[in-house]
Amino acid sequence: MTLRGGVIIIGSLLWDTKKNRQKWRENDLYYKNGFQAYLPIRYGRCSTTRRNTYTMVFSNKCYSRRYGLGTGWILPIRAETNSFNDLKVEAKKMGKVEGFNDGLSNNWGSVALLLNPNNEIDNSISAEWAKLMSSKISNHSLLIEKLKSEKSPIESNGFLAIRWQEEVTQKKKIEKLDFLIATVTSPTLIKGRYPTAYRIADAMKKAKYYDYFLRNMRHGIITFQDEKILRRIPKIGLKE
Repeated sequence: MTLRGGVIIIGSLLWDTKKNRQKWRENDLYYKNGFQAYLPIRYGRCSTTRRNTYTMVFSNKCYSRRYGLGTGWILPIRAETNSFNDLKVEAKKMGKVEGFNDGLSNNWGSVALLLNPNNEIDNSISAEWAKLMSSKISNHSLLIEKLKSEKSPIESNGFLAIRWQEEVTQKKKIEKLDFLIATVTSPTLIKGRYPTAYRIADAMKKAKYYDYFLRNMRHGIITFQDEKILRRIPKIGLKE
């Protein structure tokens, strides 16, 4: 069994200049072979490391016409995956640069796995992943229990609960991949709801911190909220 995988990136893992993240992108991923993908993403997590501004989360509400898909990136993994242990190694690499204590999960996030439903993949991969992750996130806040109107973007066994092929822009590239790894983080809900675009913009204005949002836009990480956010914040150029 030889599988080819990739990682989904929807935020600072793509552009952050911290040495561990740069090293991961350069040594473990085909950064230059990355491609954009349509993804169900929005700003929704209040991050203390980003001066209490909002960072990106997955949200299945984005599949509805009221909201809309955004764009993120898929970067192929350099190494071939010949066993479940190889897969676990790649997942831990991503989790560690994200900041998860054990490399796979934390109280605010988790690595998640999405298998290509169109490719034949040994069932043992699914079984081993579920066995590994179920105990880590079965009672996790990522399951968004307070947001009953939306399906959580991660299942209790650690699988990423979003669509596969419909959301990508370059199907020929995505069809060659057997699996994708992503990091899913818990949203910061306000009375059971996501923050509005205006609240997101006001948080940046209060902190005088626009870096995360602007760098995402410069690198093609886009959400349905961006236009409203831009109207609310000072006129700041998007060019480097």
